Amino acid sequence: MTSKSSLPVSLQPLPLAAYLTGAVGSTFLISAPQAEAAVTSVTFGFGSVLDSSDGINYFPTTPDLGPLFVVGTQDGIAVGHPIAQVIGRAYHSGNHSGNPSPYYGITSFFASGTVIGNGLNGALGIGYFTSNNLGFSIPTDQLNKNIGFQTGEGNWGWANVSWNATAKALTINSAYVESVAGNTITVGDIGAVPEPSRALLALAGLGAAALRRRRKQAA
Repeated sequence: MTSKSSLPVSLQPLPLAAYLTGAVGSTFLISAPQAEAAVTSVTFGFGSVLDSSDGINYFPTTPDLGPLFVVGTQDGIAVGHPIAQVIGRAYHSGNHSGNPSPYYGITSFFASGTVIGNGLNGALGIGYFTSNNLGFSIPTDQLNKNIGFQTGEGNWGWANVSWNATAKALTINSAYVESVAGNTITVGDIGAVPEPSRALLALAGLGAAALRRRRKQAA
């Protein structure tokens, strides 16, 4: 029969204090408040790929921040509503010759670090990727480009997209919004990672110290 003292350190019974340390640490891990990130991920109801089969529709956002207007027809593919903010709009390059409305334009792409919101990046309305109006079309493939938009609830956001000009298919890779309506958002910001609480770090240090003492005693 193997004696208690001959067991490997990792298999020997731990004293009550060690169990309590682990239990208390687990309690802190569960109950420690997590900082709420200002930026949150969002998805659109049509899924990740938009093409002509999606038609003209109002697709919900998840979480619900108001629907997003999507144009997906043989004549054009675009995101955002031309006029109504309550539906959601996208940044575009502005008015083009031949179209009297400033609410339509070619989709604008933004570099990482660009601040989105409050009219900082041009016109809001419907941003085309392709259209029967060649002035609204993006004729070449675009990989991992960033666009800016505003939800129906007034939350500013950015989305990383890829555009297949031949297939006329738009892939939504990811999208993020500012959780506070009206606050700007920075392209590339995906939200803060919650930091571990000080109490949890302290307990982890105590547990490591106790383990070192037991190893010394076993040696």
